[in-house]
Amino acid sequence: MKFRRFAPDSILGWLVLILIAVLAASQALTTLYHNNERNEAILEIEDLRAAERVAASAALLQHTAPVFRQGFAASISVPSMTVAASNTPNVPEDPTTDSRLTHLGNAVSDRLHGNFWEEVRVGRAQPSEEQRAHGVVPVRVAIALRDGTWLDFEFAAIESLPLASPRFLVLTAFSILLVLALSVIALRRVTNPLDSLTRAAEALGRSGRTEALEESGASEVRRAARAFNEMQDRIRRLIEDRMQMVAAISHDLRTPITRLKLRAEFIDDAEQREKMLRDLDEMETMIKSTLALAREDANPEPSTRLDLAKLVADAVEGMTDVTLEIDPALGDGDSRVDAPPIALKRAIGNLVENAVVYGKKAKVRLTATAKEFEIAIDDEGPGIPESELDRVFRPFYRLEASRNRESGGAGLGLAIARSVVRGHGGDIVLKNRPEGGLRATISLPR
Repeated sequence: MKFRRFAPDSILGWLVLILIAVLAASQALTTLYHNNERNEAILEIEDLRAAERVAASAALLQHTAPVFRQGFAASISVPSMTVAASNTPNVPEDPTTDSRLTHLGNAVSDRLHGNFWEEVRVGRAQPSEEQRAHGVVPVRVAIALRDGTWLDFEFAAIESLPLASPRFLVLTAFSILLVLALSVIALRRVTNPLDSLTRAAEALGRSGRTEALEESGASEVRRAARAFNEMQDRIRRLIEDRMQMVAAISHDLRTPITRLKLRAEFIDDAEQREKMLRDLDEMETMIKSTLALAREDANPEPSTRLDLAKLVADAVEGMTDVTLEIDPALGDGDSRVDAPPIALKRAIGNLVENAVVYGKKAKVRLTATAKEFEIAIDDEGPGIPESELDRVFRPFYRLEASRNRESGGAGLGLAIARSVVRGHGGDIVLKNRPEGGLRATISLPR
């Protein structure tokens, strides 16, 4: 659970995380193996060079008269290797050895040509503080000559080498960052079409309309984009056919309704005539609203750059029992959006009128966040049951208890308003206020 909290939430994030893990593991293992092999080779070369020096010095001293060997050995000693000739070895008879010392002893034996020697001993001495600080250990080699003389050698050998130097680590980190940067650029080129597909799907879900998606990127992404465009075309044709059919039926019904109104005028019973005319008026109102909804879906108004604060003020101008509040931070030009002005003004006005008619009073507030503008419309009415908050946006859907059916309207106002706002990428949400009344919130992207 803790890992999920810090795990990436996108394909790009996961790919980058996998890439970092693979690069880090690959570089670490490669560096470990390469440097370990290099260090072993360096130490082996150093030991072989030391063995050659020991063997050459021993061959030289065995040709020197015994009486002169001690002085000659001292003369050929250097700081990196001391040489002495004595009657006792500087290495005990059974020294503690490891594979490296065994290998060194064998290398010295292989390089001692002739039969002038009898035994080779190799061991380590106790290092000094300075030697410990430099990471070296004193190594001793004792060679027994056949005349009983011991040739004692002592030199400093590198104990071990670091797996990586600071410079190497910096270069490795730089190479990882370079590869990572190039990989992220390549991955973004692969995942950008997926982001476009996601945004297009979200726009289609909100408004039912979106531009055709560019078919670019990897072959799988291109196929997905092509399938999305085909699906979008089919949905658009289905909606257009449906709305054209509804519009045609509604338009054709206007003529018989007009004829029925004329015939109703000739009914002698005044009460029946009034009821018939009222029913016909209601039918005509429903037809007009249906045509308005069909026109909005089929031929949406083009968006223009407008001042939202001014538009909201114009939408509520002249309405009674309406209070308007605009965030002072939204100065001149700070509330500009791209939206259809007439349709958006009508949608805002419709919500405010509903608040006044059904909620007695309306309080309109325009605020802004970093990503969107919000228009909150509060009323003081009875509110709406929680189960009905989303159903009221359905065409021709009305609430008998909380909305007086005799107040007019065909149940299409909210459907048209939401269609307009969602077409701009926003949304309308209804919510009952804890203190009473209903709040309608219009959100529009900045």
